[in-house]
Amino acid sequence: MALILALSRRLPEARDNQGKRLWRGMIGDPSQREDELGGKTLLVVGLGQIGGRLAQLAKAFDMRVVGLRRDPAAGRGAADTVHTMAELKTLLPEADFVALTCPLTEETEKLFDAEAFGRMKPSAYLVNVARGRVVDEAALIQALAARRIAGAGIDVTEEEPLPTNSPLWGMEHVLLTPHTAGETRHYEDNVIEILRDNLGRLWRDESQLRNQVI
Repeated sequence: MALILALSRRLPEARDNQGKRLWRGMIGDPSQREDELGGKTLLVVGLGQIGGRLAQLAKAFDMRVVGLRRDPAAGRGAADTVHTMAELKTLLPEADFVALTCPLTEETEKLFDAEAFGRMKPSAYLVNVARGRVVDEAALIQALAARRIAGAGIDVTEEEPLPTNSPLWGMEHVLLTPHTAGETRHYEDNVIEILRDNLGRLWRDESQLRNQVI
């Protein structure tokens, strides 16, 4: 959610202007100003625990949330609607923000390719907090360079650390974080709680584990 807010409110630009001691002032053309999240559509690709929590937060900002998951029968949670992963490219033209929160599997590797970027609105943003290889990084760079999408918030990349010669470093409409979306002061406590839960399930001979990727 932090990446979505930063992109919509153009906080990287504000930070850059601060470094230049530049007071930008109000923009006369409303279409060029920062935007509001209310009424915008967020497409959450992977409506699991992380994607479900993102959906809850997005609803607090009055966003319309469309979720994708492998099994829609598992529920939509806070999302307004839920669909199968196969419907991704059909739903992309509706999205103002696309958040990738899915696991990396054979089905999701390079799920976001040139065709997917071509279906997004030119005003739409991509946020990837899943895994770098869920996105075809070369196609992402091309889409950003050609301004086929408005920008991207990227926490994960195909190669980590991101190579110093990657064009992503120098793109003003890209916000990069070093795979720290889940890093908090309580990270270890949260992970241990999941571990304890799963150990209890194994002890009870349960077949379904928490956060299990099949």
